[in-house]
Amino acid sequence: MRTKLFRARPVAVLASITALAAGLLAPAAAAETGQSAVARHGAGYLARAITAGGGNLNADVTSTAYAVLGLHAAGVGRQAAQDGVAYLSTQLGEPLKGADGQDDPGRVGYVLLAAVAGKQNPRQFGGENLVDRLLATQRADGLFGSADPTYDGAFRQGLALTALKAAKVPAAHPKVAAATAWLTGQQCANGLWQAYRADTAVPCATADPAAFAGPDTNSTGMAVQGLAAYGKLPAAKKVLSSLNAARSADGGFAYIAAPGQASDPNSTALAIQAIVAAGGKPGDAYAALASFQLGCADPVADRGAFFYPGSRAVNLLATVQAVPAAAGKAFPLAPSTPSAAVPEVPCAVSMQAAGTPGPCAGTSGVTVTVDFAAFGGTQETRCAPGAQANGVAALQNAGFTPAGTSRWGMAFICRINALPSSAQDPCVNTPPVNAHWAYYHANTGATAWTYSTQGASAYVPPLGSIEAWAFGNKATPTLTPAQVRSA
Repeated sequence: MRTKLFRARPVAVLASITALAAGLLAPAAAAETGQSAVARHGAGYLARAITAGGGNLNADVTSTAYAVLGLHAAGVGRQAAQDGVAYLSTQLGEPLKGADGQDDPGRVGYVLLAAVAGKQNPRQFGGENLVDRLLATQRADGLFGSADPTYDGAFRQGLALTALKAAKVPAAHPKVAAATAWLTGQQCANGLWQAYRADTAVPCATADPAAFAGPDTNSTGMAVQGLAAYGKLPAAKKVLSSLNAARSADGGFAYIAAPGQASDPNSTALAIQAIVAAGGKPGDAYAALASFQLGCADPVADRGAFFYPGSRAVNLLATVQAVPAAAGKAFPLAPSTPSAAVPEVPCAVSMQAAGTPGPCAGTSGVTVTVDFAAFGGTQETRCAPGAQANGVAALQNAGFTPAGTSRWGMAFICRINALPSSAQDPCVNTPPVNAHWAYYHANTGATAWTYSTQGASAYVPPLGSIEAWAFGNKATPTLTPAQVRSA
């Protein structure tokens, strides 16, 4: 398996996973469909992650490029998308090469797709001609890339074709014609693709999850997009029929294109894109994909991202692959300008149901105190019962209502209980130094406040501690930790 090209993880796909309970996602805003909300919330997570990473995701070219595509597909996160493209323009040397030291068509392809989506000229991107570099990777048989194609031949070929189409390389170009001929020759009798067929005279194996053999949704997903982009997809109706027959019980897809398996987000995403590219309707696959999105029951910082079965931790690969599919977009994407919005999963917190007045008893929870003196109010203290995922969760679970900024999300707490007002601060960018919510901690037994060196979405408060907030220029809470404990 070539993770650099972002195919699903075979080992995880073979695992038998029980479907997770529904209801983890908050209802979408009335103006959005459920499908578009899933895409926008996923893109919001990616935008915040790019910003937190200084303009990239984990200093990885492929992840960053795929995330940029997600932002353009969902139509949000303009600044993060621009920052991501700027980063990619500086990573055109070794980061685009494979283990053999040659240009990797997958990496070049993803960057080219992101550049075009970001309205950049791929023939003059960062001083490089990405189109020429991608075309130069083609072998004599028409396949792109010098690496062993056993695990990713069809996938990388489809990806390369979507990138060349994005760059408006015509179907009549000899290398495009050779590439489409190679990929068409790899198609199985049922219309789908397996990773690679060394001898196309030998029929594809029957899809067998136990043997991990036969046509798969990942190879099919990218192959279909590449051929459909050029209007060269053979037997589109057969493709759609075979994919439909391979659906899991929830309407999603597993890696091997056979029914009776638990779905996974990566395979479901690629299958959705294939269905869209072939002119079909994904139907229940959208809901299956949404079931892997982290929501209101998860840590605030993780909401909107996607997980892979077996763990509810954020899975970056699943997230970057899921967002374009959730938006109903196949590759290549047309050039676009996303909106400046950085959406968050809307999780309403009931002031009456959340938390209790006064400090927590002992280590029964995390005490949260908010000083509203700057607005003519008093210092209010409430208890967030039990362990808290982070400082933002403690605020919410104590009964306060925080809000972040349009650009940075909950990375910066801009309002608490609607203060400051929108007239005082529109909460678009980072709050000013002289008018922001300052964040403090006091562990058990501490007599003074400690200014937090971490944001509330990152800091995990220990049981028995106090979280404190005060508004203003270097503001500190009116009450001391001891006074808060005895309130």
